[in-house]
Amino acid sequence: MKTKLPFFIIFCFLSFQLSSQIFEKSVDANNQLHFHDLNITQLDDSSNDYVVSGNLFDASISTYVPVLKRVTENGVVVWFKEYSATGLQNLRFFDVISVFDMIVVTGSVDVSGVKKVFIARINATTGVMISSQYYGIISPNFNSTGIHIIYTESDADGDSVADPGYIVSGFFSDSYAVDTAASNFGFVMRTDMALNLNWTIEIDSTSTTTDYDFANHCTETSDGFFITGSANEGSKQAILGLKIGFDGTYLWDNSYSGGNSRDISVDAYYDSVSDKIYALTNYSHAHFFGITSYNNTTGVINTAETWIGTASEFDIYGFTLMESVNSMNNLVITGYDAFENWVDTAGNALSGQSNLFVYEFEKATGNQVVTNYQYLVPHVEPLGDEYNFWNGQFPLLYFPDISFNAALNGALNYFHIDYRTNAGVNFSEANMIRTFNDKRNDCENKELIISPNGVSITNTSIIVGAAPNSQNNLQLSDILIGNLIRDCQGVLSKNDFEIEKSYFYPNPTSKYVYVSSEFSKYQISDALGKIVQVGRNEENQISLEELNSGFYFITIENDKGEFQTFKIIKK
Repeated sequence: MKTKLPFFIIFCFLSFQLSSQIFEKSVDANNQLHFHDLNITQLDDSSNDYVVSGNLFDASISTYVPVLKRVTENGVVVWFKEYSATGLQNLRFFDVISVFDMIVVTGSVDVSGVKKVFIARINATTGVMISSQYYGIISPNFNSTGIHIIYTESDADGDSVADPGYIVSGFFSDSYAVDTAASNFGFVMRTDMALNLNWTIEIDSTSTTTDYDFANHCTETSDGFFITGSANEGSKQAILGLKIGFDGTYLWDNSYSGGNSRDISVDAYYDSVSDKIYALTNYSHAHFFGITSYNNTTGVINTAETWIGTASEFDIYGFTLMESVNSMNNLVITGYDAFENWVDTAGNALSGQSNLFVYEFEKATGNQVVTNYQYLVPHVEPLGDEYNFWNGQFPLLYFPDISFNAALNGALNYFHIDYRTNAGVNFSEANMIRTFNDKRNDCENKELIISPNGVSITNTSIIVGAAPNSQNNLQLSDILIGNLIRDCQGVLSKNDFEIEKSYFYPNPTSKYVYVSSEFSKYQISDALGKIVQVGRNEENQISLEELNSGFYFITIENDKGEFQTFKIIKK
């Protein structure tokens, strides 16, 4: 008895810790406005907190204020603030990162009727502005918007000394509104830590009646930056695949069209071991996302690792690409399903726009790894804004960072952000999700099965050149906002399983466990949430012979996608 008691106490403690860490919570601003442009990043201070950035719209989707929320690893809001630009209008946040004890945002602000890209540094502890600058590109009359920002410590001027600072990618245009009939140009801008300009480049391609020159993401590699977005291929929107040096010089371009209308790259992951760039892409003809694999040095596309996904339904698009916490051989794509219908466990017919999915796949093949999920969250996206995700088939240019991974307190985690419209209300809440590495969320979901297929490539050319730039001081002020947090109703088991009649035996066990309910497959996770074994039902028994002694979580699932999770001890 003395030897078992300490282990039992540890078992109970760890079980509580694990169950308390996974969450799905929605945040409602007390003034009941619509959240949009939500993106998420882990804080770079000594905490395990993260920050959510976005904009709050009024009921008519005509006015908005930018907001930041600092959130703990367990989904508790530390502070929630809205921001304004002193003496200026239409301040809007599009991306956020964390650098040491700072939060850094980019977006646009209206200066005398012209949009200007800006960068603002904000104290991560208090949410108060440290410093901010806005920038004019080419001409005072050009409108510019920062879509994505990263931190870099690379050498900006070739003197072999690190030059810490920021890289912003976005677009500028002769039109105030986002308009493909206008003259549009992508840009990449580099500053130092004090937000002083280092260099700016413009990205252009030959256009006909429409102009799709937009930069929306930047990924640092061993010798430069890979830029995603779109370019022109005749009248089509083509995938941007551009590599520039740390000093902004052109290195290579392998942009292409893969379909018959609109294609775009939205994010990228650099694999330093293989020296490859994996670009996340979306294709209108396939109504789906895919991956393009580039050689980092030459820009040559590896067709064996380049694919478009297909599934039993359409209009599923990628937003974020990141490394898997399970294996260095895998990557994870997260994004949104444009529209989904389902019936919940209570028999209610529900629907949701912008339903988040998580897809883990092998780099070498694109084949999915174990079970992947789409989270079923009721939501109706309000219409009326130019950056609405579903004004067209998929977003024209803006695909915010909606996920990150983190190892916290010995557990491997994914954090996500999407949207929820609760029953009886007409406003959009920010829906925060945390899962372990098995990717299963705390509320309703469905299994996602995707198959990779080959890509047809038609190349297009772009032009890159230096762009004059100017900068001015910008002053931001902030105020606290009230908020209400709602937990979704967890569904570790679903109706047909009748959890009170289902059990595993023997428990503890040294070899096998037997299951009293019918099931089709199972998944075993260890105390840290790592998947250690998966399999199919064989005579309602599961072998644990290959596992070390300890405690595990076994999840069984039937043919309807209904599941239960049990704790079991392997002797």
